This record gives sequence, structure tokens and C-alpha cells, in this order.
Amino acid sequence: MFSGFRNNFLKKDVLNTLSHAFPSILKGLISIINTPNPTLIPTLILTLSLPFGKCFLQGQEKIIYMIPGQGSDGRLFKNISIADHEVRILEFVPAQKGDDMQAYARRMAEKMDMSQPFSLVGVSLGGMIALEINKIYGAEEVVLIASAKGKEEIPGLYRFFNKVPLHKLLGGNFLKFWVRTLQPMFEPMSKEDQTLWRDMLKNKESLFMKSALACIIEWEHQIDTEAENIYHIHGSKDKTLPVKHIGEAILVQEGTHVMTLTKGDEISALLNNLIQ
Repeated sequence: MFSGFRNNFLKKDVLNTLSHAFPSILKGLISIINTPNPTLIPTLILTLSLPFGKCFLQGQEKIIYMIPGQGSDGRLFKNISIADHEVRILEFVPAQKGDDMQAYARRMAEKMDMSQPFSLVGVSLGGMIALEINKIYGAEEVVLIASAKGKEEIPGLYRFFNKVPLHKLLGGNFLKFWVRTLQPMFEPMSKEDQTLWRDMLKNKESLFMKSALACIIEWEHQIDTEAENIYHIHGSKDKTLPVKHIGEAILVQEGTHVMTLTKGDEISALLNNLIQ
């Protein structure tokens, strides 16, 4: 999975070549028009087609979709910078009763432009959703941050609730209170980051929090050990999804479950290496 980064620079190389070659193309056109030799007509056709080829290539630029975690929104990525690509935040859609991860991922994907090549970056729950979207539509790269590649990496408490569904007795507002109270105790952040994080959590709908927890607990996705487009970045001090349960991953020292917010520069550097 991490044997090397893929080389997808052909598109940019072609565009650079065309832009630098334009003066020569113009000079060649004038020469062809002034030459009565009919054998040069195919050359004229090829020359005239180059700008259209350039437009086509530009229309196929890759989009990077960023999916936040359960208790956050697009502001989670305020410290993340990805060069040379269009970046779009894929915000959560309203939950529906009976949602599972696959159904919810399909509704999320309805907001994506499937005519363009794309990559997915997902944090926590967002990473799991990214994997489901990838199964349906096929991304160029999928990068998980503080997430799980399959149910095998979900902590035992979640699997216990899958067999004994006590979580169904919990309301969404109670879950918001529980997360707001406990997460800062185990995964410290600056006062500024904590203020933002609490505001993101405050805006979450009760039904969404309850439904999202059920999606994680009931998730049946298994790790695809042969996938070459899936990358996993995980923190050494993640208390929500402890690293001891995580298989192959790029380890961020001192990284917590909220390291997308607290270690933006380091996460950005990793993303720019992984996404081509």
C-alpha cells in the first residue's frame, strides 16, 4: 500500500509543453498557410486541434474532496493546505432514520462531480464514508486521517455495542454532551482550537449524532489488503481510535484524534506527498 507514490504528472507536463510551444505553433501555422504543398494539410489539422486538447485536459483537473469527522465540519480543515488541486469540502447531509454507512455515503456522493477525477480525504467517520464512496465510484487516492480502514480497526467497545445495542438507548444530545466533556480531557488542544471544536460540535443535529454512532457500530466493511490507492495517517496518541488497533499506517508522533486541527502543517505535508 505504501510501496511508493504514484506518478500522475502527465497532464501537467502536457499543459506546460503546450503553453511553452505556443509561439512556435503560431509561427508554424503561418508557414503552413503560405506553403502550397497539399501534403502539409494533416499538419495544419493537428496544429489547430492542439488548443482543443488543452481545454480537454484542463477540464479533467482532479478535485480533492475533504470529509470532516462526526463532531466537526469543514472548519476542521482550516490549517490544511493542498497544492495544485481544487479542494472542496464535502459537508455532511442530514441523517435519516435507518441510515447505514453505505446508504449515507451514497447520499454524500450525490454532491460530488463524478465527471472529474477525484481523491478523497476523510477524518474519523469521514474516512469510513470515503471508503464507501471509493467502493462505489473509485477515487484516485483515498487518505484516511485518524480513522479506520475496516471494522477490524474499530475498538472493542463499538463491537460490543454491535452485539448488545445499548447505544440505541442514548439520545443525540447526550452524545454531544459526552463528547464535549470527555474529548478535551484526553486529547488536549489550544484554547483557540477548543473554542472552534466546541462550536462545530454545538451545531450538530441530535439525529445526526445518534445515526453517525450507529453507522460506526454497525459498519461491516473489511480491510482491503490489496488496495493500492488507500493511505492511512494516524496519531500515536489517538484515544478515540487507539493506534494499538490500527494496522498499516503513517504514524504521526504525538498526534491525537483532532490532529487535523492541531497539527495542520504536518498533516498538510503528508497529504501533498500522497496526493499526486
